[in-house]
Amino acid sequence: MSLNYQDIEAAVLSEKDAGGFAKLMKDFQALGVEKYDYLVADGLYRYYDSDSSIDLQVKAVPKSVEALGDSTKIKLAVQGAQAGKFDFERFCELAGQAGVLYWRSDLIAKNVSYFDTQGNALLIEPIPGI
Repeated sequence: MSLNYQDIEAAVLSEKDAGGFAKLMKDFQALGVEKYDYLVADGLYRYYDSDSSIDLQVKAVPKSVEALGDSTKIKLAVQGAQAGKFDFERFCELAGQAGVLYWRSDLIAKNVSYFDTQGNALLIEPIPGI
């Protein structure tokens, strides 16, 4: 299967806020997405299926990333985003301040993992609703 850039872009643009995250994950599954990474410093999404990947830069703004990871800071940022306290751009800024180089949403394992610059998982959270 090959991923379709336009279909993924349309799904991303249909998400209004963090409350629509579970629906977006189901839409991605229907489009064949198995996992995706968000690269904080590049402001770039990378979507994967079993044999290909595509990059998408929608709703994304590059942010600087601290050299040292801080699991407490990313946990607080995730909790704040889930509570609707700030928008995606602010979340990315906070993730960078927590030393998150990228996060991976794995639609097969049904979790999101936040990785620091050394490749360590600072936080692994379940994806609700899928």
